[in-house]
Amino acid sequence: MKNLIYLVFSLFLATNISAQKKADVTFGVGGVCGSCESRIEKAYDVKGIVIADYDLETHQLHVVYKTKHFPDILDVHRLAANIGHDTDLVTASDEQYSKCCNYREKTGKHKCAGNQKR
Repeated sequence: MKNLIYLVFSLFLATNISAQKKADVTFGVGGVCGSCESRIEKAYDVKGIVIADYDLETHQLHVVYKTKHFPDILDVHRLAANIGHDTDLVTASDEQYSKCCNYREKTGKHKCAGNQKR
């Protein structure tokens, strides 16, 4: 009897876990160096984010997230904007931007701490 109860509970739990809705998105995020890449990926190391991978060459961030934790896609974009990186939908505040490496500068005068790839 205990085995039957355990089996039913396990099946119920497995069904609930797999039923959680996830979204898979890719969007642009501003950044120019290895330090930017690390900061961006670290910002997405939060509950509800399953995968976050920033491609420095293409300036694209691939994110898989649980919609229960992030019901609005703008909340996913704000994670990057909150650390000073613009996305396709959200622009970082000047205050947040001033804390990063000034990737917006077209003159190449970036304050990069990481490996610069331009």
